[in-house]
Amino acid sequence: MTNKEYITKSLNGLNISEDDIDIILLKGSVNADAPADSRACDMAVYHRMSAVVKSVMQNVSEGGYSISWNMEAVKLFYAALCNELGVENVLVNRPKIRNRSNLW
Repeated sequence: MTNKEYITKSLNGLNISEDDIDIILLKGSVNADAPADSRACDMAVYHRMSAVVKSVMQNVSEGGYSISWNMEAVKLFYAALCNELGVENVLVNRPKIRNRSNLW
């Protein structure tokens, strides 16, 4: 299995175009035809999550037939990927600590 096949299969349910997969590989400096390196491929997807989110943000409706994407499922996929890689989940709103001592 090559790196491109690995990414294609791991993102199969998210309707990612082949062009987006090529961009993920290029931006992640991953050789598409090299034997699969799951960590390098997963890091490339992590760093180019914008391409994944862009693909699933499209809701299509035509002549009584519509397709909509479950963004919660995409966020869960991303959270699981972040947890597996041990990196920060940047899609989650983090609580902010503010200095409110002047109000007392």
